[in-house]
Amino acid sequence: MNEDVLGAMPHQAAFWHPEGDALRCDLCPRRCVIKPGSTGFCGTRRNVQGTMFAINYGKVCVSAVDPIEKKPIFHFHPGSRIYSLGTFGCNLDCGNCQNFVLARSKEGESPCTFTSPEEVASAAKEKGVAGVAWTFNEPTVWIEFIMDTARLLRKQGMFSILNTNGYIESWAAEDFYDLADAANIDVKGFTESFYKSKCNGKLEPILEACLIAKDAGVHVELTNLLIPGLNDSAAEMKRLFDWVAQEMGEDTPMHLFRFMPYHRFSDLPEESMEKMEEAYRIAKESGLRYIYFAGVRGHPKQNTYCPNCGQLLINRSSQEATESTFVRQEKMSRFCPTYTQVQVHLQGGRCPKCAKKIPVVL
Repeated sequence: MNEDVLGAMPHQAAFWHPEGDALRCDLCPRRCVIKPGSTGFCGTRRNVQGTMFAINYGKVCVSAVDPIEKKPIFHFHPGSRIYSLGTFGCNLDCGNCQNFVLARSKEGESPCTFTSPEEVASAAKEKGVAGVAWTFNEPTVWIEFIMDTARLLRKQGMFSILNTNGYIESWAAEDFYDLADAANIDVKGFTESFYKSKCNGKLEPILEACLIAKDAGVHVELTNLLIPGLNDSAAEMKRLFDWVAQEMGEDTPMHLFRFMPYHRFSDLPEESMEKMEEAYRIAKESGLRYIYFAGVRGHPKQNTYCPNCGQLLINRSSQEATESTFVRQEKMSRFCPTYTQVQVHLQGGRCPKCAKKIPVVL
């Protein structure tokens, strides 16, 4: 196989098997049947003469050094800096996607630079970051490159973070999350009808992926984007938060992301702060102890407080990013604030006032 067909470094994909004259992709619940010369729904896996190749392997379309809180990850090495990387492709198609120009991009549509796993690890070390975040597009469809790089990062004492939609088959998730240290999994709604009509996917595999990540010992935080009239009813939010409390644990950080009109949902209004506050109350009633507002700037509900005595434990100062990353004239992660100052007041991992042990990885 030559570079003209597959790019800088042809790389065979994982998780597939032959099916007649086609190939069945076993990576995500979409289970695409890919005919010779074609690519799957995600735009990253191609049938080349009876072999599946990952055509995005090593192709970095966007990179930035960020505070870890921007992902958002609040309870894992707070205040640290990370090297954020993304490629093209995604296995969902969400109407609210803030990075759709990259996520739904096909090969050659977005400028990329080929980078080897060794070069990523070396660059991360030179930049003085604590780890690498796989973000901007869906990391599941970059699984081969991420796994190869994560092994190197771990050997060098750096961590890997997945900013993911969780749409992955269980057998692939077991391998993937075994090499991840932390993950923010986006549970976009809590009905199958929402996932089918607004994301072109399914809910159940995402809930299973959350549990697999938890069982693998990954530090898991969850995000839920509240969209007016689509997934923000009190009943739906209660079902979601009850599930998180019962299945993932009451200490699981829950990020409530405020919707802003964009992409196919440009005709919808922004989510009201009244609805955000309602969601917060319902999450508290469900027993969740660490609930945060995302997609807003400078809000006190981005701080961590002791659930026992109310003491301020981690103070986070958020604001609009002064430096932005663009792909094809579109701003990446446009609704995610950056964090300019993070102050950790824990003492030995405990509240300095009442000594309660706080589930934060320092």
